[in-house]
Amino acid sequence: MNEKVSIKERLKSWAVWLSVLGAVGVILNATGVFQMLGIDSTVWDIIVNAVGSVLIAFGILNNPTDKTGF
Repeated sequence: MNEKVSIKERLKSWAVWLSVLGAVGVILNATGVFQMLGIDSTVWDIIVNAVGSVLIAFGILNNPTDKTGF
């Protein structure tokens, strides 16, 4: 079936919001916001980028039209 999913339906998906959260974290890290807040660590950079990338990939792979899966 070729169902069209509206933006409103996609925004109800928790996976979409997790991917947005991951993208915001990666963007904040890339722009140096965490360093301005006093969080300056290579380990922190690695953790934020890894977790953010996983959340972004999860959101991209998610299909909100299929209620049986994620």
